[in-house]
Amino acid sequence: MILVFEGRGWVVPVTAMVAGGLCALTGLKDPLVFWPVIGLSGVVDHYLGRRWEKQEGRWVQDLMTGEITEEKPTHSFFWVPVKYWLYVKLALAGLLVWTVLQRPDAVQ
Repeated sequence: MILVFEGRGWVVPVTAMVAGGLCALTGLKDPLVFWPVIGLSGVVDHYLGRRWEKQEGRWVQDLMTGEITEEKPTHSFFWVPVKYWLYVKLALAGLLVWTVLQRPDAVQ
């Protein structure tokens, strides 16, 4: 599988894997707990994405026109900015929890 990221977009899957690892270490294997924890790992993505967005860029001058512009690095994962992955992860976690709840034998 190819991971498409730009800048520090690699943080998005890392936070999800760390959250999943913490669930495994603490023994939280119930999908009704596991998926919301993975979804809430997006809070870290949102915080970091907003913080990185506020960082100052570098100023560049076009030699032909003399126009001065600020170039800021972009941080995205699969073309979605890092700060929006909170909502994507929460939506996916909600969908997966809903799917689990649809199976009558899954809920104890």
